Amino acid sequence: MVDVGGGYGQLALTVLRAHEGLHATIVDLIHARAGAQAKIEHEGLGARCTFVAGSFFEAWPAGADVYLLKSILHNWDDEHCARILANCRRAAGSCARLLLIERIRPDCMELNPEAESVFRADLNMLVGLGGRERTFGEYGEMLAAQGFSLIGRHQTAFEFAVLEARAV
Repeated sequence: MVDVGGGYGQLALTVLRAHEGLHATIVDLIHARAGAQAKIEHEGLGARCTFVAGSFFEAWPAGADVYLLKSILHNWDDEHCARILANCRRAAGSCARLLLIERIRPDCMELNPEAESVFRADLNMLVGLGGRERTFGEYGEMLAAQGFSLIGRHQTAFEFAVLEARAV
């Protein structure tokens, strides 16, 4: 598994603890290296986890079975997202999966706390970073344009969903 933009590795390390046979690479900017290395060592997972300094706008480690992006695409406009996903597709083999963990904006405004929270986040992303929350359909189109097929949506207990895509 490659966790791109994985910071200090909290998510990757949690997944590693749950899956004994898994190996992971955390990719993030150089400033995250010391914190990630400290967490990896603290968890005793140095034999199964490495940190690689890099950016999701550059080449990624190739050949992983799974690529993981948590709360990455919502930060960026469509053009930047296309670059990120193109880098993923270049690194991914023919059977690789991509897991996106993002908020999914409803197609229409709904009057419930979860939808209202996603719409507030959407506005914050637009104003703060120029990104946005996207609908399930928008993610499907974005993924298809970069050589992925959206094959599943798994809702978490919170506002986030895990979108599962396969390289085609």
